[in-house]
Amino acid sequence: MDEMRASRAQVVQSALDLFAQPRYLEIGVAKGATFHETRAFRKTAVDPYFKFDVGDARSSHPEARYFNLPSDAFFAQCPIGEKFDVIYIDGLHTFEQTLRDLMNALSHLADRSVIIIDDIFPNSLAAAQRARADFVAVREHLGLENKAWMGDVYKLVLFIDSFLQSWTFRCVSDNHGQLVMWQAPRETVDERFVSDIGLAGYERAIIERASFRFAPLEAIIGELREALAARPV
Repeated sequence: MDEMRASRAQVVQSALDLFAQPRYLEIGVAKGATFHETRAFRKTAVDPYFKFDVGDARSSHPEARYFNLPSDAFFAQCPIGEKFDVIYIDGLHTFEQTLRDLMNALSHLADRSVIIIDDIFPNSLAAAQRARADFVAVREHLGLENKAWMGDVYKLVLFIDSFLQSWTFRCVSDNHGQLVMWQAPRETVDERFVSDIGLAGYERAIIERASFRFAPLEAIIGELREALAARPV
């Protein structure tokens, strides 16, 4: 694997491979590139606007279910007892919606499980704009070629760091920036106010980079494997 090119699908599959019969949920599927490249015992796709033929996809992927719904609507109807081993969140790139997806996802996790969150470290001020229209305007004004919009999801890392102490997390250093989190308590947390996190500008991600706990994917999977093995089945 190219050290700087761990793809989204590689990160997700590395987590799925830790389970014998993984149950996988993906929030925000779009063209289905990551969803259809990964292998799992049971797969669930959620997106209000699939950018592929869902009928053809159902025929080609009998292990998969497709919900043409916003994530809030999906979680509202998802049975309480339905559990997933790996949940990948790549929906609307705002702090509030991604936080809502995360909190809803916590209710549907198996005892030994993993959450992956995409787009947690924007590569520019333009990419960190909350609104996609603002991102496009800034990108065009500055003449930037990179079309990757990540929004202000970076704030969620600061929230997890301060308020979800029972979860350990790492951010992938050898790709565009994905967070991997699993149940394992951390001894300490960084003190922050929720209000300050909500107002945090892109510069906070740069200044507080150490709080993102970056590590190579291989090291993260090794740490994750040990943590899952230590939890009762």
